[in-house]
Amino acid sequence: MKVLEAKGIKKSFDGVQALKGADFILKRASICGLVGANGSGKTTFAKIVSGLLFPDGGELNINGINIDLRSRVNSSALNLAMVHQNLSLIPEMTILENITLGVEKVGNNGFIDKYSDRDKAEKLISNLNLKLHLDQTCEDLSPSEKQMIEFVKAIFRDPKILILDEATASLEYNEVEKLFETINDLKSKGVSIIFISHRLWEITKICDELVVFRNGETVGKIDFKTQERKESLLIPLITGKEDKLEEIQKEKKINNIKSEKFSLEVENIVRGKKVRNISFKVKRGEILGIGGLNGQGQEELLLVLAGFLKRSSGKIKIDGKYVKIKHPKDTIRYSMFLVPGDRQTEGLFMKHSIFNNIIFPKVTQRLHKFLLNISSLKNETEEIIKKISIIPPGRDIIVSNLSGGNQQKVVVGKWLNLSPKILLLADPAKGVDIETRTNLYKIIYELTKRGTSVILYASDNEELIYNCDRVLIMFEGQVVDELIGNSISDKNLLASSMRIN
Repeated sequence: MKVLEAKGIKKSFDGVQALKGADFILKRASICGLVGANGSGKTTFAKIVSGLLFPDGGELNINGINIDLRSRVNSSALNLAMVHQNLSLIPEMTILENITLGVEKVGNNGFIDKYSDRDKAEKLISNLNLKLHLDQTCEDLSPSEKQMIEFVKAIFRDPKILILDEATASLEYNEVEKLFETINDLKSKGVSIIFISHRLWEITKICDELVVFRNGETVGKIDFKTQERKESLLIPLITGKEDKLEEIQKEKKINNIKSEKFSLEVENIVRGKKVRNISFKVKRGEILGIGGLNGQGQEELLLVLAGFLKRSSGKIKIDGKYVKIKHPKDTIRYSMFLVPGDRQTEGLFMKHSIFNNIIFPKVTQRLHKFLLNISSLKNETEEIIKKISIIPPGRDIIVSNLSGGNQQKVVVGKWLNLSPKILLLADPAKGVDIETRTNLYKIIYELTKRGTSVILYASDNEELIYNCDRVLIMFEGQVVDELIGNSISDKNLLASSMRIN
């Protein structure tokens, strides 16, 4: 039985069509995957179904009710909840307050029944093996913990239809497995789920069927009851090309670094319990991976190096000279740039154009004595847009109207015309499709051939395996192991991360 049916859904932003006539069917008590390249219209469709956006045309039926597209979908009345790709948590509020916001239970006396809400929230958190206290604020949580709380917030509402938009992007394998247990439990209780993910192994593992969007249109469907659960079957539908999965996932590249010069040397860096006495060196042109289970201090280490967090002790050398880093402007002066994990709050001016975002770092460097050469800056921006393959390619498009993957390209692209000496990457391919991820790493690899050193933290082990020359494993704020070259395998990364001898 269908619980949701969409026909010919259309939506445009600034004259650019995000959806050109998308069709979608969701059956009761089933998990339907929604896949497609960045910019294919997945998130736009999800926001229309959940009532966050008005469509320009089409038909939408939810739970047997024909939705008037001139009015916003009432997701609460339709028992529909969405886990957003871009987190909707309020940092200053507690976990419990975020989970219950807007649906607090009121007792007979007219006051909020905190005890009933707390018991329900604690049970949901316990089921996901989260070691968190409901009274701690969300601003102190790691990205993966925030993502899990976003999920708890959605299922706390007891939805009949649940939309998961890149809900696993910040999670590691063991966390995804636990989340899948809960999703399958919801399915067994009659909940219907739309599952959006760029991780193809997740789609083939959890979904009953899937729908593929390309350029705002529905281009294919797969029913896993009758077809094999093979990732390779999805690639031609997503890309529109007859590429094989092995050709898109490039062969492991070892730089065979000949330079013996170090661009970065870190000596005994300390910041609280998250960064404990860490030392390492990075050669010119090397890609050094930072691995380990989520929340072991990887992102804090990058933020310390980038000057966003103050270290309590330790020294940093760049090109053999000790440097003082007390603020992000110091690292930028030394051509060490950070691509942060949270692109929307840390990496972009969301209400500004692609052009403004890309030229901002260069303009703030005061490389122009008097008047800005706008024509030259526009040409540089056009070149970067081509290089990083932003779709659609208009420099005047407001960044908030781009897909998550294209936003991530802008975060990386804004540093390219400053010739980075050292690039700090905090999960740079989180939430982007496989083709975009490959192109992103091609750009990074080209930079290393010109001498740029890269420090890469990735929650997906595959990124470390295919791209790194070395990987340092962090555990409880310390570097506990080092893997080099061909020893960087999924088995070894997992064993080192979990401290298995």
